[in-house]
Amino acid sequence: MEAHAQDTARDLDPFGFMVGHGSAIRSLGGKERSPDPRYVFHTPYVEFQPGRVLFTIRFDQLKASFGELRVNINAFIPGSGRDAIFVTSARLQMADSAAVARGLSISFLSVAGATYAAFGYCVEGTDAQAAGISIHAEQLEANDEAGQQPLLPTHFTGVDLQIPTRLVSEDAVSFTDPASQPMTEAQFAEPGFELWASRLSPRPASPDAQWRLAFIAQVLDRYGMLRSGAQGIGWGEESRALAPIFAAAQCDAVLAAPPVEPAGIAIAWNALACSALDAVPGPDGSFPGKIVSLVEQPADQRGFDFLWSIGMAEQGHAAGSSVNLLCELMAVLRPGGYAVHMFDLAAGDAGAGLPRREVERLSVMLISRGFSVAQLHFGAMGAQGDIPFGLVVRKD
Repeated sequence: MEAHAQDTARDLDPFGFMVGHGSAIRSLGGKERSPDPRYVFHTPYVEFQPGRVLFTIRFDQLKASFGELRVNINAFIPGSGRDAIFVTSARLQMADSAAVARGLSISFLSVAGATYAAFGYCVEGTDAQAAGISIHAEQLEANDEAGQQPLLPTHFTGVDLQIPTRLVSEDAVSFTDPASQPMTEAQFAEPGFELWASRLSPRPASPDAQWRLAFIAQVLDRYGMLRSGAQGIGWGEESRALAPIFAAAQCDAVLAAPPVEPAGIAIAWNALACSALDAVPGPDGSFPGKIVSLVEQPADQRGFDFLWSIGMAEQGHAAGSSVNLLCELMAVLRPGGYAVHMFDLAAGDAGAGLPRREVERLSVMLISRGFSVAQLHFGAMGAQGDIPFGLVVRKD
């Protein structure tokens, strides 16, 4: 396995590892039939400086009526005697022309001494064909440039997150004792919902928005994050209505600017663009911002105790990987801190939200990356369409 020179950016040969092997996507690769019928491409292993790396994969004239492309980023340590190690992954529905046009962007943290490659494959076959493929690798930030450093654990605690023996439960959900759950009519009648909803300013007219914001507040309070001195960060303009709740709890919470490219987002530790939740928009409607530098913060103040997002999981799903996006957001979360990710749960495959199977997969992947996930509850969704869902995560 070959480790190339540590260039900042380079174009990788998609077929440079399994030379001559034909691809499962017709017209790509070599003439020799691959012993692995799933094989689409495999780049050579290349080395980077420790830090943030972005792989970008694009196809030329890809057409398919069915088939899912999975791309694994694998690491190999030369001289270790070990097989390649799985790092992260993304998926592309090749029949989705809009997704194909966007391509795949996969971000990960490289470590010293390891080399990395992209391996693409189709598990269940495809009729895809393409005129070409390009794979670009770029070193976004080295650790000495980004200033990314280990975060100290949060010292805020509340009710401990219970680790279930089963990831999914069919039990009824409770707003008072929240887990990972959808919005239900019964929760609106619980006293805790109105307690938080009445403190929102402005209070949204939509019941869905009211539930999303009240659920965020209830989770953070239940697990001990709404405490004086706690620091939080969130994504989603809708959450500005939480400002009075955080102020009353004497928390210091900011709203992060939305990413331009969710698939390739990388948190800039030295220049995180944020705005105050209660900021007043200017004449052009934009909110005055501020730059937060985690690099310049003292070690005992670096990072955030809690985090929330609204709609980010859908953006990650549309871009090919919810887990990569959410993990990148939670990179600034202190160990022991909690995150609440709000998104729409799709009633079926045709919905705009995340299907149940994707939520289950996302949860398993988060657990494998060092997070705990509150037990999943789905309830009887029926044919009512997409409904709001809250995923509760703790960074371990």
